[in-house]
Amino acid sequence: MAKGRQMSKLMWLSSCLTFLAAIIIILAFSTPYWLIADGRQPGEQRFERLGLWEACFHSFHDVYYRYDIEFKGCRWIFDEEYNIIIEILEPPFFIAVQVFFTFGFIALLLACALLLALQICFPSEKEVLAMKLLSLLMLIAGICCTIALITFGARGDGRDWMPDPDHNYLSWSFGLGVVGAFLEYVVSVLFLVESRLAKKRLAIREQQNYNLEQNQNKMGTVI
Repeated sequence: MAKGRQMSKLMWLSSCLTFLAAIIIILAFSTPYWLIADGRQPGEQRFERLGLWEACFHSFHDVYYRYDIEFKGCRWIFDEEYNIIIEILEPPFFIAVQVFFTFGFIALLLACALLLALQICFPSEKEVLAMKLLSLLMLIAGICCTIALITFGARGDGRDWMPDPDHNYLSWSFGLGVVGAFLEYVVSVLFLVESRLAKKRLAIREQQNYNLEQNQNKMGTVI
């Protein structure tokens, strides 16, 4: 979109939803509330909450009893103190969740950067291509986030991972991820529709320019 051009209503809506999706996905990506404990465990509570990059325990020991160390509080998953239980914290399915959600997050950031460039400095001739790229990036972001969310939803509160699985449940960070992924699909469709409208606008402008040139040539010939 050339500098100074007015955006269509559909483009305004798509842009607003893109940045809303970015805010939601950033919160889901960074907050440690994908899985939490309800606090009603019989006896001493061991697990508190978990995010993609942070784990919080109340009183947790290595389930294989290899080390007599009690973990309390919240730490980055790759913190040095968690090295001895990294195999417990990072099973293959959770690594897949982290990887796919990160890919989706990166694709969304690229879409936001391209959207800003489109509004500031892109020539109108490249508008259709930019819209298609935006649609593709948002679709990739949505697919990657969906794979991560389905995987975590199926395995995150399973009985073979965090302590006291009967008292653990998916929480609001996971819910934000679901909402963000849904918005990514919606925005992908909106950008695709806008690309087709932009293509029609470009064809109309080219036809108008051609007609104007023809009229000018006729006037020059008459003179």
